[in-house]
Amino acid sequence: MVTDSAFYRNPHCHESTDAIDTLNFDYMAEVVKGVYWAAVKL
Repeated sequence: MVTDSAFYRNPHCHESTDAIDTLNFDYMAEVVKGVYWAAVKL
């Protein structure tokens, strides 16, 4: 877990409307790439 602020980006987080179609996979992929490159540069 990179942050604990998912509820700021997705109002459905941990709610009854929390479903796979409310997720932004393009954004998640960019986060993964950023964390990867940050770890590589350490």
